Amino acid sequence: MQQFSIPFSFAEKHIRFSNPEYLRLYMYLSYQVAKTGCFPKTEQLARELDMSQERVLFIMDFWVSQGELIYDCDGYHYPDHAEKSVSSAPVLLEKKRSSRPSYSMAEIDAVSASNKSVSGLFYQAETVLHKILTPSDMEMLYSFIDWLGLPVEVITMLLSYAAKRGKTNRRYLETVAIDWAERGIDSFEAAEAHVMVLENADSVEKEIRNILGIYDRALSATEKKYLKLWSENDRISTELIALAYDRTVTNTGKLSWAYMNKILESWVDAGYTTTEQVQQGEVHGKPISKEPLPRKSPFNNYQDANANDYSGLEAKILDLILDEEE
Repeated sequence: MQQFSIPFSFAEKHIRFSNPEYLRLYMYLSYQVAKTGCFPKTEQLARELDMSQERVLFIMDFWVSQGELIYDCDGYHYPDHAEKSVSSAPVLLEKKRSSRPSYSMAEIDAVSASNKSVSGLFYQAETVLHKILTPSDMEMLYSFIDWLGLPVEVITMLLSYAAKRGKTNRRYLETVAIDWAERGIDSFEAAEAHVMVLENADSVEKEIRNILGIYDRALSATEKKYLKLWSENDRISTELIALAYDRTVTNTGKLSWAYMNKILESWVDAGYTTTEQVQQGEVHGKPISKEPLPRKSPFNNYQDANANDYSGLEAKILDLILDEEE
């Protein structure tokens, strides 16, 4: 029985995320190429898949923007039959200037007409951002390729992440693009991994904001530093953060980030990772960990003079905070 195959790399990159209609066309295209040895005409694809030719071209351009197809003077074909496209251009930060250069629409139109990766990016951007691109939008997106050296598939992932967060203004997009370029995010896989980290951080921040009852304002820079310290550096569970918040409000009558940090710092040093361990340590008056983890918080230089006296630790912390606030 004759067969045709789809590369593992394609499945890992696209099967979970791409529009089913896009996958259907690509699968049928692969089938036709394997069967006949040549690319079918867009009219044939439109007829056999019951689509308009405009829709077929749009989807083909999407696959060009993802680096799965190439479009040049010879028409559409697979990328291993051609030279590297713009979408696989390396990140050349040494070429980056202090500010984004300007491009005329004539320049952008010329590049877009000769390179389907660029025109495909514009098509995809309009779909993701749910808007018609203005000349300024096109100039910005093209600068991500020419100025920052970001591959088209990375830019597409960036736009999807920004749209999911509801932050699609040009200033935000450019700030994120510069950050990704400086981080060397130069492939779909690297962009996907980075987005997962960002989305996890967003989820943790949302959960902690709910615990602290902060709903209607942005966090200050100092508050964000505390969140990063707890969630990334010390990997403190949200259940411990909730308990520390409860102790803080009970003892001080308010949210005090410094007071909470001192409580959490003491629990980290004691090796506590759950509320049960905190309660057990308070009952026995000794830390769970045989070897407390040495660390120094960037927010204070507090040193516990009696590491084994945990029964009175919170009162000592409260006295210290009140002394600092006088």
